[in-house]
Amino acid sequence: MKAKILSSLFLCFSLISYAQEVNEDQIQRYIEEDNKRISVVTGLSYLHNTFGLLYQDKIFRLRPNDAFYTEFFLRYRWLDVSFSFAPKLTRINNDDPEKGKSRYFNFGFTFFLSPKLRQYVYFSQVAGLYFQDTKEFMRMLYGNGYNEEGYLQFPDAKYRSYKGETSYLWLGNKTDYRSFNNMTYKPLKDVFVVSTGLFYQYNILSHVDKTIYQGEIFNETGEESPSKDMRIALRSGAGIQKKIKNNWYVIVEAYPEFYYSKLIDEDFHEFNVGLYSNARIGYDNGKLFFGGGTQLNWINSSNENFYSTTQWLFRIGVGFRFNSPTFVNRNFDKIDNILK
Repeated sequence: MKAKILSSLFLCFSLISYAQEVNEDQIQRYIEEDNKRISVVTGLSYLHNTFGLLYQDKIFRLRPNDAFYTEFFLRYRWLDVSFSFAPKLTRINNDDPEKGKSRYFNFGFTFFLSPKLRQYVYFSQVAGLYFQDTKEFMRMLYGNGYNEEGYLQFPDAKYRSYKGETSYLWLGNKTDYRSFNNMTYKPLKDVFVVSTGLFYQYNILSHVDKTIYQGEIFNETGEESPSKDMRIALRSGAGIQKKIKNNWYVIVEAYPEFYYSKLIDEDFHEFNVGLYSNARIGYDNGKLFFGGGTQLNWINSSNENFYSTTQWLFRIGVGFRFNSPTFVNRNFDKIDNILK
């Protein structure tokens, strides 16, 4: 009897081991097939973004009026590109005339320098801002009795941000982590990753010499001096990817950070702490995929909003994969052989 039980247990463990090997083989086979597919995603994001303007040792908040914008993600093999803007044809924004119009453009890409080292590069620009603290600013100039309504608009203002992050995966590798980047990669299994990243950002606020207030246009004379700032942050944290039945999945990431920020050409800098987090739920059957998520970037700043910071973002998207042309596969095979 004992011999039969031992034989049954041995057979059971053998079947489990074989099933795991088949599962790993399936994952490897899918990765090989994915090298011959192009992934495309179209999405819609709502962004709550605030910028800062230092005036007489006080921080005033500027906001873009245009909160919604469309996003596109395109990936083929290791080339992962994203760009976004707010096209006029979609008419997804109901701009407040008192706040003016805002325009977005973002472009970025992600790639792995090695199985453990990921590089992220991103450029964003928003044009057209309004003064959220207009009444407070006017009262500082004309006294507390000032009660006029309306917002100071900066129709030509541009806020350009250059961002990058280099992350090292202490636990996990690029096969495990790449689906955390965006929806272009299909989550293949349950994953737990731990990483440390160095985040760096350089911002320029310019063209604030033209203002509109209560329908009147004002132009400052003289040479404009753009406001510039930089931020460096060290992030360490973890992420979890959980597969659910019928091709559903959920991803959660949290990265506490310690950062240094500096307002260039001004006597202001600080060390502080913050938190970057990301969560997404989606569906992916290998060809069609969709999902939604949210992103939070919390900064414990003693002088809040003196540089660009995204407080929160909500994103939804839908995408599909299709076979790439033969000549594209052939040329990328040559590039891959060179990079090896």
